[in-house]
Amino acid sequence: MRITQHMMSNIFTTNLRRQTEAMLQRQEQIATQKRINRPSDDPNGMARVLAGRSTLAAVEQYADNIKQGQSRLEITEETLKTVDDLVQQARRLAEEKSGNDVTEAERRFAATQVKEIFEHVLQLANSKWGERSMFAGHQIDTVAFQVDDVADPYTVSYRGDAGSFRYSIADGVEVSVDADGQNYFEAAASGGVNIFDELHDLIAGLENSDLEAGSAQIQATIDPLEQAHVQIMNKRTEAGPKVYRFKAAAEHWTNIQNTVKAAMSREEDADIAEAIIELKNLETAYQSTMVAAARIIQPSLVNFLK
Repeated sequence: MRITQHMMSNIFTTNLRRQTEAMLQRQEQIATQKRINRPSDDPNGMARVLAGRSTLAAVEQYADNIKQGQSRLEITEETLKTVDDLVQQARRLAEEKSGNDVTEAERRFAATQVKEIFEHVLQLANSKWGERSMFAGHQIDTVAFQVDDVADPYTVSYRGDAGSFRYSIADGVEVSVDADGQNYFEAAASGGVNIFDELHDLIAGLENSDLEAGSAQIQATIDPLEQAHVQIMNKRTEAGPKVYRFKAAAEHWTNIQNTVKAAMSREEDADIAEAIIELKNLETAYQSTMVAAARIIQPSLVNFLK
């Protein structure tokens, strides 16, 4: 087959174009530090990278859910710890002031202390997480417990619902965190203690001018307040296994996240040292092609002109 000038020009042009594209690709890899910058660089590798990104998105959502659940449990635990301290303080006052030898003035002063305890417990029961009520169930924009009658500021009722919050920590796996304030502060319906009612009765007994009748009222609140302490401790105990599940799930997803990122890095990241060497080799080949083209094409052109 006769090799023409046109054929040689096409061969050199094709080789130069391929070498230029390869050099540009290596330069881009060095600049971005990525072996795959577009699907055409490695279709199968890009498919695996996209699958990894999808997995990471799901993991990040689970991690966010876990953080929210942990935060709610931590706030609930701190709130209940303070409520428990206040309830036990009220019980101690009831024990101290229930005797017949206690003066009316002493009981009146104790009543002011219990009123402060009541108001503090009410404040805690209406705690918010950001702008959301902690103990109003799904009624996050509602005050959980509200005073029924301004004339009797120590009688309250629940305004929320029986909702709880469920946090998805894995595919098909959820952890529920109780947000029904009745289960914490007004568990009388399930055989528990209505803390607000007991504090109300304790205040009434301490303010009763009939000291003997007042003693009976005060004594009647001692055991229920102790039961309220147990009630709160039981709710705090419920959080323990959930805290562990959140922690274990967080560690699991951190490990998965690191594994997926490492796999994606192997697929996607460029070996910079290797890319630099390849670029140098391509530049040498490009220069060699240019020199060869000049040596072959120029004499042929001179001969043609002769």
